Amino acid sequence: MDFLIAAGKALLIAFAVAGVAYPLFVERRNYQFVWQVFKRFRFGLFAQALGVLMVIAVVGVTLSISIPFLKYGWPNLFFDVGGNFLITPISDGSKSSSQFVRFLPILFFVALIFVLPFIAKFEEEMFRKGHEKWRTIPWQSVKFGLVHCLVGVSLAFGIALILAGLFFGQKYKSAFDRNVQTLGYRRAQEEAIMASTVAHTMYNMIVVTVLLALALVAL
Repeated sequence: MDFLIAAGKALLIAFAVAGVAYPLFVERRNYQFVWQVFKRFRFGLFAQALGVLMVIAVVGVTLSISIPFLKYGWPNLFFDVGGNFLITPISDGSKSSSQFVRFLPILFFVALIFVLPFIAKFEEEMFRKGHEKWRTIPWQSVKFGLVHCLVGVSLAFGIALILAGLFFGQKYKSAFDRNVQTLGYRRAQEEAIMASTVAHTMYNMIVVTVLLALALVAL
């Protein structure tokens, strides 16, 4: 059993590294998109994303405590603490007795920062594009939150992430409504995707920055 758990951990670490290395390679000619997203960061957006993140943390923890079985995700089969399969296997390395192994999560999280805009855009195109009305935004937000359970997030935080979906959906709709009369449907849609991608990237950036800080402390 210990061998299977160790093999599972090794496989998840390989998947996590590949999950960052692949977009870095595929998008190597499109790194200007990263700067286009970063240039749109504003303090007001940071405050909003941080507020949403804090609410999600409270909701996720509350659900985990109130309904214990919701606190589990499939990474709990291999790790004491569950979570996103890109994050949990790498964060687990911070507990290693080897200083070299503890240094690897730092490199991973720095690389992940440059991948975040591509991941965010992919998810925004999947869950927000074409949904400019409030009658469909909530359902898309439910799907957005729960699909994260497939990548390892616990059921409690999958439910809590519905709130993030609503936040990104509102950013998408606001940008679309603001531009559709002057730019037309297609261009307004592109601007809306960019707006929600920026918000999504900012949200993820806060999470990854915290993880990077914890990895630095663990050195």
